[in-house]
Amino acid sequence: MALSRAERCLVQVLRCFSRAFLALLSLALGVSALLRWKGKGPRGSRLARRAVPPPDQPLLFLSARELAGRIRRRELKCVDLLEAYIERNRQVNPLINAIVKDRFEAALQEAQVVDQLLSEGQDDEESLQKKFPLLGIPVTVKEAFALYGMPNSSGLVNRRNLISTTDAVVVSRLKQAGAIPLGVTNCSELCMWFESSNLVYGRSNNPYNLDCIVGGSSGGEGCTLAAAGSLIGIGSDIGGSIRIPAFFNGIFGHKPTTGVVPNDGQFPDAVGNRTNFLCTGPMCRYAEDMELLLRVMAGPNISK
Repeated sequence: MALSRAERCLVQVLRCFSRAFLALLSLALGVSALLRWKGKGPRGSRLARRAVPPPDQPLLFLSARELAGRIRRRELKCVDLLEAYIERNRQVNPLINAIVKDRFEAALQEAQVVDQLLSEGQDDEESLQKKFPLLGIPVTVKEAFALYGMPNSSGLVNRRNLISTTDAVVVSRLKQAGAIPLGVTNCSELCMWFESSNLVYGRSNNPYNLDCIVGGSSGGEGCTLAAAGSLIGIGSDIGGSIRIPAFFNGIFGHKPTTGVVPNDGQFPDAVGNRTNFLCTGPMCRYAEDMELLLRVMAGPNISK
């Protein structure tokens, strides 16, 4: 049925009003986003973006490949590197809740051993690189993986008191390559969700905006790497658990081909058809470290 002249006028008025309203809404959202990006807005306002402070220690801006080379050449003390990362974690971890259990004292002792061996040893840089490609490099481990002396609950309440008495295969390989674990990082409960929050450790927060999530299930790794609290890390992925946190936090992560990196020593492990999808993989802050880390984690399987 044809509209009357008055009805057609009313339709035009409503269209103009809706377009004006949408334009004003778009403008308001744009201003809001700009204020959040600049970190401005009234104190306590939802517009104010809360983020971790940027790193100011020069060692935190170097890749694992570069730092390991300096340590092997005796140009950098391993203790100095570990102290820089431990200090950074004490600054940012209360904000992001990434490392849920640390081993800072043990890590410093292991760094002292590295420095002592280098001062007493006669091995040249080339031979040290073959033996210890990650010599003295701080690493963090997703709490779902066994790290000796650390919890291995995967965020499950009835496993909160379980302490690992062994190392997962990939953890052992990183240690043998010279890496020094700083601690274990948060994940989603049973590694099942795309955020990293559970009833054992609470929620991890995005270092660029503490009101935002970090992705999952390897979200603790993602946010500690992004916040310069770690340099390299171990994650696992069945449906995006490395890739989603890498995207959410702006770091590098890789899900390798199934079977290249062993899954042994993590909880929960895959059974049945899920073994075709679960992969253990590298996560790192600098892209140039990805290949090096993957080679160490894969071991003899790197030729597959």
